[in-house]
Amino acid sequence: MARPTRLQLAQAAYAAYGGATGGLNFRGDPMPEWDDLGGVIQHAWLTAVQEVEQQLLSPPPAPRAPEPDTD
Repeated sequence: MARPTRLQLAQAAYAAYGGATGGLNFRGDPMPEWDDLGGVIQHAWLTAVQEVEQQLLSPPPAPRAPEPDTD
């Protein structure tokens, strides 16, 4: 099975948001279909997915050394 595209992930995230809110947006209005969102909002969802991908693929930060005891 091929890895989903960023667009497919953004659409799935948008659908999941709708599922969690009963299909309502942050104003309490019905959410439009993906194709009716407009480019700016679609781009925002794509950008959010890109950030999540980067977070998942980035190596974890190195552990910090313990602070020396000054007592």
